[in-house]
Amino acid sequence: MACGGCQKRRTAQQAARMTAIKQDLMGGYANLTDMQIRARLEIYKRQYCKECEKRYECNYPMYVKCKNIETN
Repeated sequence: MACGGCQKRRTAQQAARMTAIKQDLMGGYANLTDMQIRARLEIYKRQYCKECEKRYECNYPMYVKCKNIETN
């Protein structure tokens, strides 16, 4: 049985992993339907693209281009 310190550390590691996954549009899933991708993209834009000029005309290919520009 794990001690209290180990449980806290394990929870913190899981929370860090989940925030990294939440920031990605696909969320670690490979097989999403088009409707799921569109819904996730809308949520992503609402949270992370508040100042973007092209927010309302953004679609998945534009999102991929934007992510590549940001990471390079």
